[in-house]
Amino acid sequence: MNYLLAKVKRYTNLFRLLSTNDIIYSLPDNLGNSEAYNPATLLEEDEWYRIDTFSHTDFMTEFLTNDFDSVNFNQISVDNARRISYLCAIQGNVYFFQIVSSNQLIRKRWLSLDEFSIENDKPMVILNSVPDVIYDRDNDILYFRRLTSTNIIFKGVDQLYRQATDVETQAFLSSEFIQPKNGFAAASVKIPNRKRIAMVMDTLGSYTDEQRSDIFTYIQNYCEVPYQNNKFEIETEIDLKLVLYGIEQRFYTTQLGNEKRIANSIINLP
Repeated sequence: MNYLLAKVKRYTNLFRLLSTNDIIYSLPDNLGNSEAYNPATLLEEDEWYRIDTFSHTDFMTEFLTNDFDSVNFNQISVDNARRISYLCAIQGNVYFFQIVSSNQLIRKRWLSLDEFSIENDKPMVILNSVPDVIYDRDNDILYFRRLTSTNIIFKGVDQLYRQATDVETQAFLSSEFIQPKNGFAAASVKIPNRKRIAMVMDTLGSYTDEQRSDIFTYIQNYCEVPYQNNKFEIETEIDLKLVLYGIEQRFYTTQLGNEKRIANSIINLP
């Protein structure tokens, strides 16, 4: 038996919607090609991120830890059914989640071709062919495609791709190899570069003095950010982005043609 539950806005618990022998969601056939989550990796349209050993993270919930028993969930009321924020289908030990946005909750006058009757204002939810998030309990893997959608279900998971705080941003701009120019300051740094700063902080901390020197030479070989007195002079967001890309070693030269390029996405090879 498969079960469909719903999370209702302003309630912490889930409600039971229905039980059925029908398959609600099918397991995508490309999960085996999923990528371990890395904010530097950008997915193609039909690809998936994964978080291995998800039960060991701070985002695991009792709902997924405990064995599922439908009697522990109250049947949803008609009023609450109109305020669903996401659905959860339990099919064996696989949990499928779908965010219910306003464009998936339809309230229109429509003609029923089964009963040949006109229905007025009966709300419907469009079930996607592919869910937003999947938890494979047997293998303890969480699959997802967009971190923002996943954060609606597992609050705080967006900290995997957090922004540098004002203090962290200012600390980076105060690094011995950075020289802000022409009024460029922490307030000038927008969200994309704040996320990049948060990503490179651990990378920088892992470099030896010799490696840091090598990486700064590498950056100079690929971009034209001014470098004076052992400092990169940062006047714009583009200057900062190029230095951050360099710290992540995103610059490369093609084997054929010797073209200099920037990797917009990174996948670590085994």
